[in-house]
Amino acid sequence: MENIRIEGNHVQFSRRNFIKAAGAAAGAVGILGQNAIAADEKTAEYKGPRKKIKITFIGGGSQTWAPNIIRDITFKPGMERLDIDIHLLEIHWGRAQAIHNLFQAKFKEWGIDRVRTHPTLDPVEGLKDADFVIIAISTGRLPAMSYDLAIPDNYSIYQTVGDTCGPGGWARTLRNLPIFLDYARKIKRLAPNAYVLNYTNPLACLTKVLADELGPERVVGLCHGLFECYGEFMRIFGLKREDQIQVRSGGVNHFFWILDFKIDGKDGYKLLEERLKGKRLAEIMQVHGDTLGFVSNRWVTTELFDNYGIMPYIGDRHTSEFFGCYITSQGMIDRFKLVRTTIAHREKMYENAAANIEKWTREQGGLDKNPSRETAADMMCAIVFNEPYTDVVNLVNQGQISNLPDGAVVETLGQVSSRGFTPLTVGPLPERVRATVLPHCDVQLRTVEAGIAGDLDAALLALAVDPVCAHLPVSDVKKMGMELLQANKKFVKDFFQI
Repeated sequence: MENIRIEGNHVQFSRRNFIKAAGAAAGAVGILGQNAIAADEKTAEYKGPRKKIKITFIGGGSQTWAPNIIRDITFKPGMERLDIDIHLLEIHWGRAQAIHNLFQAKFKEWGIDRVRTHPTLDPVEGLKDADFVIIAISTGRLPAMSYDLAIPDNYSIYQTVGDTCGPGGWARTLRNLPIFLDYARKIKRLAPNAYVLNYTNPLACLTKVLADELGPERVVGLCHGLFECYGEFMRIFGLKREDQIQVRSGGVNHFFWILDFKIDGKDGYKLLEERLKGKRLAEIMQVHGDTLGFVSNRWVTTELFDNYGIMPYIGDRHTSEFFGCYITSQGMIDRFKLVRTTIAHREKMYENAAANIEKWTREQGGLDKNPSRETAADMMCAIVFNEPYTDVVNLVNQGQISNLPDGAVVETLGQVSSRGFTPLTVGPLPERVRATVLPHCDVQLRTVEAGIAGDLDAALLALAVDPVCAHLPVSDVKKMGMELLQANKKFVKDFFQI
């Protein structure tokens, strides 16, 4: 069996120029999933030599992420050409062992011997010489998140999610930041050639922590938000394939704008107006959950589309949190039919996931072979075999959105290959929507900088400029921030004197 180390090619010329050239080559509007592997390729039929890789899954005991991602690694077209060891790096042995037991059973059921899982609590064992690192963790888990929601409630900030922006996202950034910085330094020492795929929210802030330490071409943040938009377009226009849709989008994670789109080469916004026939957008859109089952009713999407003329990310539960008006009164929450995700809802979701893992381990079936819509495995193939692949990416801004700050992590389409992760050029956002995104880039940059420097006052002032805090005097924002930091004291005590 061939054992090949992946040696990434560092770019020797200006990445900014390359990004512009790549964007021009790709065209103004991109198609997701462009690569050289046929979608219907049968993984079981491959008989050739296999390249050996090591994947470290930090948070590999995740009940929600690990089953899908490891199943994808096993069955995504192209992965059959690899011999794979997946190290499940955890701080909780029971969760790592549960995922290991699940896949021991499933690999036997599926007749798979080219993929193996290895539970571990040792970062050195887990990370040493890794080719890829996946991160899906939640520092403090639901007990910590309960404070993210409850404390801002007392200040009339009724977060619908609380994991990306606003006070909840700010607190979540600061308690995860020490862990991410530590992992980034361990990866640099133990696996300097690894590519890092981050799923952890707040995605933009934490991806920036990793990228600033490891290099922008080696770190990507992954999210399934754009897939929701594709699914809705397919339903509205009666499409059978995603490649009938071309999209140009840009913004930040959980808050991007569909700047342009085409359906079978025709202007998508013109076609959408024809479909509306005088109706409002929410009236022709379907109310349904995202890939994790969280529901949005699309009335914030409709409000923004009506007033800005282009469509935002359609996940209202996230989009609403980026504005100062939608979640600061119960009246507005009711008016826009927003659904708050409670801690009790999440607890039930995790209970169900744990029960499924136990059942699937004990019984045949349950976890089928059909890959999910997540694209970590596709990206790994693109890098190992240098088969360029286009997908939505969260990367450090190096000019791909020319009128947002350099250094902030932004969400656009990008290309993945043996070169690593390269964003495709969006150009400038229209000024009317740039003004809605820019404050969040500022909060992101200021929060990460303050967190790493241990500058308490700078961190509190970063929270004060978040639009959702605009109704509060700065003194109240600081008071709320201190309450959140006190609730997270055991996670931030080495960075802040509180």
